[in-house]
Amino acid sequence: MTANIISKVIELDNCNKDLLIKALYTVKFWETVNPAKKIEAKFIAPNVLYSKITDEFVKIPIEMEGELVLQDEGEQEEGKGRLIELNVRNNKDVRELEGRLRIKALSDNKTKLGVFIKSFKLGSDFINLIGKSAAELTLRNKITEMLRNLERWIRNNSLKDLL
Repeated sequence: MTANIISKVIELDNCNKDLLIKALYTVKFWETVNPAKKIEAKFIAPNVLYSKITDEFVKIPIEMEGELVLQDEGEQEEGKGRLIELNVRNNKDVRELEGRLRIKALSDNKTKLGVFIKSFKLGSDFINLIGKSAAELTLRNKITEMLRNLERWIRNNSLKDLL
């Protein structure tokens, strides 16, 4: 088994596991946690999020467009929580992104969320622009920002507002 290139785990208070899983499949969720300057998003299938993202990397404007596929695998191993596989498709800049989410209830109102990225490969134009190490660091920072945005938002809001 290969090591993850990115592993982030957070415990969320005021967060019900089942509501979090339902929220993942809403555009409002992705707009709320989005760390980029701008996102246009819509679900083109129940588990496929199409997004167009506008952001900036070291003062260079970046636009990305593609699909994030969320494949719910359910409870795989006792005590590890719900497994949702992630991958990106139809993105000219990101050739491959494979990962998984683990969502585990710690109580009715506290949930542990893990984001694990297994592989991340960029298109050659994008790699030439920013380099592989910078791209991985940027992805790591964006995931951290997304989790912080979620944590901040959940502190004062209900996941029901996203449904």
